[in-house]
Amino acid sequence: MGFLKLIEIENFKSYKGRQIIGPFRRFTAIIGPNGSGKSNLMDAISFVLGEKTSNLRVKTLRDLIHGAPVGKPAASRAFVSMVYSEEGAEDRTFARVIVGSSSEYKINNRVVQLSEYSEELEKLGILIKARNFLVFQVRRGSGVHRHEEPQGEDGPISRSGELAPEYDKRKKEMVKAEEDTQFNYHRKKNIAAERKEAKQEK
Repeated sequence: MGFLKLIEIENFKSYKGRQIIGPFRRFTAIIGPNGSGKSNLMDAISFVLGEKTSNLRVKTLRDLIHGAPVGKPAASRAFVSMVYSEEGAEDRTFARVIVGSSSEYKINNRVVQLSEYSEELEKLGILIKARNFLVFQVRRGSGVHRHEEPQGEDGPISRSGELAPEYDKRKKEMVKAEEDTQFNYHRKKNIAAERKEAKQEK
């Protein structure tokens, strides 16, 4: 089983400039007084593992850039990358970059779509949808029985579990369609920007 080796952060939330946090061991405790950045480190790890913006205590993706929430962004971009280490294998780097109002995903410095990013993390046992990589303090002890169904003598009364495979399949198709749409939109936007820049240079 592998482990998180180190985190590199640039202009993300309270971390101004480029910061390297680590190397971590298989068991690492991070301690510090209130306001020292512990929660923002958790947010950074969540972010690079594909967590939604709404779960990172901000309203928009741009608000994750250092200083942006108060109208003084330190830069036009920010990123978080993590190095994942496994015995007998080369270290792998996963990175998520904020560019304007969108994010870009990279594996070993290669730009990929979110679907491929998620698949590679899933191979490591990290499931973005299941959020099995972090236990958030505010969620501890809440919703433990949320997914349990009323039980009858022969099992769940609603039998909704029988529809789970079909639901998961449809949901995966929907997520992929949304990712493809977003990818094509940003690609079209970048091409338009490049054309404009080329026209100005001409």
